[in-house]
Amino acid sequence: MVLSLPRDAASVPVSRQVLDGCLGILGVTPETRTDITLALSEACANVIQHAGTDDEYEVRACVTDGRCVIEVVNAGNGAKVTAPSGGFPPPGAEHGRGLKIMDAVVENLSLTGNGREGTTVHFEKHLEWLPGAAGEFLFKEASTLPAEPVLDVDSHHRS
Repeated sequence: MVLSLPRDAASVPVSRQVLDGCLGILGVTPETRTDITLALSEACANVIQHAGTDDEYEVRACVTDGRCVIEVVNAGNGAKVTAPSGGFPPPGAEHGRGLKIMDAVVENLSLTGNGREGTTVHFEKHLEWLPGAAGEFLFKEASTLPAEPVLDVDSHHRS
């Protein structure tokens, strides 16, 4: 799934609701969806604050190997964003909590880019499924299929 969204605060709940709806249809547990949508909200809010002069940013999400992999990509404005380091910011600080929150609820959080050319916020979350979830069945089936169809041409010519 790829969403191209305007760099506007109204886009944050839209991206969150679209992804949550998709994960809900697949049968991902509410707790897992809450962690993913919280992290997505923080990543989108970060983009709105730090993105460049472009009017849009992208949210990319896919399910693979039992994980939801998400990237939020912006064009950048020269402000370098850094990954979380030890401790929370001081209680009176207006910024700096988003990446810490994300790091607490998702896995493999990373930021790439240098600010001038844009930043990609990448994170993943292991998916927990509801009993009988369609998504668990679909993605389990997909992982057991061969990468390419196997056809033995020689066997058709032997008689």
